[in-house]
Amino acid sequence: MDKPYFSKTGEWICPKCGEKSAGPKCPRCRFCIYAGFWTRVLASTVDKAIIMGAARLFLLIRTYSLPGFSLVTLGGFLFYRFYHIGCVALWGQTPGKMAAKIKIVQVNGASANLWNAFLRNSVETVLVTMVLVLELTAASKVAPAEYALADMAKKQELIEAFIPRTATYVSWANQAFVLSEFVVLFLNRKKRAIHDFIAGTVVVHDPGLSFFPWLKRAPQAAEKP
Repeated sequence: MDKPYFSKTGEWICPKCGEKSAGPKCPRCRFCIYAGFWTRVLASTVDKAIIMGAARLFLLIRTYSLPGFSLVTLGGFLFYRFYHIGCVALWGQTPGKMAAKIKIVQVNGASANLWNAFLRNSVETVLVTMVLVLELTAASKVAPAEYALADMAKKQELIEAFIPRTATYVSWANQAFVLSEFVVLFLNRKKRAIHDFIAGTVVVHDPGLSFFPWLKRAPQAAEKP
């Protein structure tokens, strides 16, 4: 397990110059230990690019057959949950956070665990699960023979015809929640978003992090005497 970022008294060692600090910023180089807006935007952009690429692939594959639709839809759900929960539980980072050199840790600086990771993504997981159930229910109402004869666009229309308007409202709620995350982080000194308060986590910025967290971490600045 990695060494906690913060001491029991809340002090931390600046990863850039090695100075000891008790506040959000290093008194020597003014580096902020807490990940801010732009580093999170970078991480989110990378994650969205990866997820959108995977989503396009899943959308293409699941149109081949009706059973395939259900299996791929469920498989996609599990993939996204691993991306947002599994990666955080294992490394404290999604690929986007790896690129931005930021990491999710507990508020005391210790590594995030599976429970932290689950709680942090719990709101999105509940909302996405609701959409998943509505989509699978809709697929079960489509006639297999009609689906098999339809072209790709028509197949999507056949499914969407049985998806209630509720799914759209749930998707809007999920998007609103994501946007609210960026608003809340401006309102506290540790730059914690809503899901950080739910999970008891905080996002730290550490230039010394390796791009591949399962490998040896990059050298850090030595602590000043």
